[in-house]
Amino acid sequence: MAIKEFEFMHGGVITRLLRKDIPLQLTLVETSSNDSKAVYKILSKNNNELTLYIKYRSRPEPRKKEGNTWISNFTQKNLNELNSYKDGNFMIALVCGNDDKLNDSEVCLLDKQQVISCINTDAKSNQIITVKLTGSKSFRAYGTMTTGDPLIIPRNRINTISI
Repeated sequence: MAIKEFEFMHGGVITRLLRKDIPLQLTLVETSSNDSKAVYKILSKNNNELTLYIKYRSRPEPRKKEGNTWISNFTQKNLNELNSYKDGNFMIALVCGNDDKLNDSEVCLLDKQQVISCINTDAKSNQIITVKLTGSKSFRAYGTMTTGDPLIIPRNRINTISI
């Protein structure tokens, strides 16, 4: 049976987290084979818990002049799900895919405060988070609720998070 795009995109994030020398327990909370997102609970050996919401775009938008741009749409259903996790420790991993070369795909990891500054999880309409990447710089992320400059997210953040 062929490996699905969803499995490639989420597998990259999970592998990065689990390849650290820190024992972690991973539980899939919810997923749908018709969706680009899934939710995982990660538990550290110290019983610290993180809810990780992974969403992916398989290719950048066709805006070559601005570098690579990925736009993630959060539907009312996605916002309701995020809202149910906002009282705990959660992060969103936005997988910025490059379907021409999967090994050029990247992960933009946003913590709870950054997510809240980008989107309104209580909104009655869809919200978006846009991630831009130009050259070897950090990610620039902004969303429907962002005012002022975009957030600057290090490209290696997935390698440095602690749970």
